[in-house]
Amino acid sequence: MRRVLLPVLVASLLSVLAASTVTAAKPATTCASAASGYFVVDIEEWWSITVDGFEAEGIPVYEADGVTYTAAFDEFAAAAGFGDGAGLEDFVRVAQWDAIDKNGNDLVCMKRRPITPGNPAFFFNGVDDQSSSPRGGATT
Repeated sequence: MRRVLLPVLVASLLSVLAASTVTAAKPATTCASAASGYFVVDIEEWWSITVDGFEAEGIPVYEADGVTYTAAFDEFAAAAGFGDGAGLEDFVRVAQWDAIDKNGNDLVCMKRRPITPGNPAFFFNGVDDQSSSPRGGATT
């Protein structure tokens, strides 16, 4: 009887442990709780919110055609060491995005930061959407 009971007990314990691990795991493509301020975005939304941040700081990004960078944005980007507006956009869409999107599923969690003199409207926190914690994420 012991020979039958022991494997059944071990199997039962393993199934309980496995079930608790599965239910405790954070679902894919989610962020920390809504109270944390993080929300899921794709690259287009990340860039759009970044553009809104530049414009909130008085730096228009695009001319009326929606494609050509403004002189103000080109000057800002050059002063920040990106060469021009295209260089800054490329950094945000490629280098910065790749550093945050660790799992490569084209989704990350973004959080707006309080706007202060040292923290302009185009700075955000970002972490991978499957990160277990918003700590340690990249900042734009």
